[in-house]
Amino acid sequence: MFKNYFLYLLLSATILLSSCEKEDNVPQTDYSIGSTPHFELLDQHGNGWIKQGRYQLSEDPTEEFEYYENGFIKSAKVYASYPQHHLYMEVSRSEDNKPLWSKYYLPDGSLWFETEYKNGLPSVKKVYSEKGTAIHTYTDGELSSVEFTAADGSSTATTTYNKAAGSRNVTIINNGETVLDENYAYREQVGAGIYTNTHVPVANPFGATEASYFKLNQSFSQSVSWEYDADPISFMFPYRLFDEFYNPANYFATRFAVGTELYQSVIEQYPVTEKGVLIGGGKYEDGFEAFSDNWKVRDSLSGVYNEDPALYKLKYGNEYIEKVGYGKIFFVIGAIRNLPTDSNVADNIKNIARKQMDAMINGSTGITSKEQEILDKVWFEVKFFSTLKEHRNGVVINTSADYENALQKLNAAEVSVIQLQYEPVENL
Repeated sequence: MFKNYFLYLLLSATILLSSCEKEDNVPQTDYSIGSTPHFELLDQHGNGWIKQGRYQLSEDPTEEFEYYENGFIKSAKVYASYPQHHLYMEVSRSEDNKPLWSKYYLPDGSLWFETEYKNGLPSVKKVYSEKGTAIHTYTDGELSSVEFTAADGSSTATTTYNKAAGSRNVTIINNGETVLDENYAYREQVGAGIYTNTHVPVANPFGATEASYFKLNQSFSQSVSWEYDADPISFMFPYRLFDEFYNPANYFATRFAVGTELYQSVIEQYPVTEKGVLIGGGKYEDGFEAFSDNWKVRDSLSGVYNEDPALYKLKYGNEYIEKVGYGKIFFVIGAIRNLPTDSNVADNIKNIARKQMDAMINGSTGITSKEQEILDKVWFEVKFFSTLKEHRNGVVINTSADYENALQKLNAAEVSVIQLQYEPVENL
């Protein structure tokens, strides 16, 4: 009896020892972050997350950035390699993810335009060109005035907005003489001119010519997918679309950021995306306004232009609005930061993040508590953006109810201006 008892104890101890050895042999998941041939980890926070990092290609930096300890962007510099390696975008943000300032550069290194923010809203935007400098001033995030001064100081163009009165005033001064002082509707209408180099809205030579509305009723949507950059350009329309060929290639379409606040807001929140970003959304084109029959007016204006092209462009810009497009735009972005260096571990976390975002948008089965523990090891946030002012900087989505609420607000709102298409004055 005792022999069998001791044999039982010996067998139990053997099984327990074997079990412990198996547990000891199971490799622990490596969630650490380290440098790779294309990424240099410069500093870390106490929790192991990235504090400072740099991506590089052939020893040239492509992105240099710093995170706050809570995972938000503190600062970032983004570089382009065409036509030569240069810094083309720089941002600074607060610890609660509000923009502080941003700067964009030309390939020769000169400053192109810069924006200062107050309480997370644009305060002053300055646009520089060889022709002069434009200062765009905002009040509570709304454009209140634009003042252009020619490089040689010979002329100024000032547009001031009065939202309460529903009007804007355009004043042009040339060599000390006021050559134009007119009031127009608050919103720029078909025919309104602009200085394309500095995005300065000026006068409308078409007077009381009436525009017609052409119905489109077109929509486009795309489900959430992993993208290399947080570039929403395929889900939206550049607010000001000038008559020029523009191919940003693999870089942010910074030329659209000058006049498209929604686009600028997004790329400045996500200048760095580590190993990809989840993005999806849709856009709806309700229709557009355009002149249906104004050949007599065009011929008349063409004659005025030919008499003094320089004076005409000073008053009415080098391009004018041909179409005003109306509709709605929305997209959702799921950003993930501080991913582990181990690619298999990182891919598993990305799959969990995708599952979590799908649950928020589609109401599908969410992630398990164990998967949530794994996802909590990184920074992951889902935001909803749209043409509504309250969605311009994005609203955080934590549940499917949050997503439905944001979408319902957009659906209930009236269509708004989503694009101004321009035509050169030479084509009058």
